[in-house]
Amino acid sequence: MNGTTFAERFWELYAQRCRPSIESACVTHLRRTGCKSIDLDDMISWVDCRVWRLVRERPAELLDESLSAEEAAERIAHASGMLARWAYMALVRSASRRSDRERATEDIEIVMELARSQSTSGRLERNETTAAALNELRTKLGAELRGRLAASWKQPDERTRIAEALDAKRPADEELLDRVNAGEIRTNTVEQMRSRSLHRSRDIMKSIRRSIALLAVMLSVALLTTAPAHAANGGGDNGGEQTGGR
Repeated sequence: MNGTTFAERFWELYAQRCRPSIESACVTHLRRTGCKSIDLDDMISWVDCRVWRLVRERPAELLDESLSAEEAAERIAHASGMLARWAYMALVRSASRRSDRERATEDIEIVMELARSQSTSGRLERNETTAAALNELRTKLGAELRGRLAASWKQPDERTRIAEALDAKRPADEELLDRVNAGEIRTNTVEQMRSRSLHRSRDIMKSIRRSIALLAVMLSVALLTTAPAHAANGGGDNGGEQTGGR
C-alpha cells in the first residue's frame, strides 16, 4: 500500500473507529472530573489536531511502517483514554491563561475608569462596598506590608495619603517613607518593593470573597482620602494613580 493510499485509508478508519472511541473517552473523563467548563466538542477537536500533528511531525510515536492502516487506526483507538486526558489538561491550562488575561484586562478597565472619574471624597466615602474593601485591606494586610505599599506608591505626592488610608503610621513606616521621598533608596529598589508588595497583597486578598480587584481598591484609596491642600480648597480628587506592579 503506497503512502497516499495508506493515508487516505488511515483517516477514513480514524473517522469510523477512532473518533467514536475518542468521544467516549472524553465523555468518561469529563464525567469523572465533574468539570462543567470544558466543552466536549473542544476536547474532540483538540485530539483531532493533536493526532494530525503527531502523524505529520512525529509519525514514529503512533505509527510504524510495518503496520497496516487498520492496525495504525487501532493503535490510535487504544490510546483514546490518554488522548482525552491530554485534551482535558491542555484545555484547562488554556482556560486558566485566558481567565488570567481577562482578569488583568478587567482590572485595567476599572483602573482607567476610576482614573477618569472626577468624584469628591465625600461621595466615595459613602460607597459602602469601597469602604468595606478598604477596611479589609487595613485588616488583612500586615503593618509592614501596608507601610511598604504606601512608601513605594508610584506617585510620590500621593504616598502620604495612601499611608493614612492604610493606617501605615508606625515610626518605621514614616522613616521608610521619608527615605524613599528623600531619594535615599534607589528607584529600582523602590520599584521592586512596589512589585513585591502588590504581589503579596494580591495573594492575601485572594482569600476574601469580594468582586473588587485589589488594583481597583488601591486606586480607590487615592480617591477616598483627601489631601490637605484639596480639603482646604474644597476641590474634588482626581484619581489619576495607577499601580506600578509587574
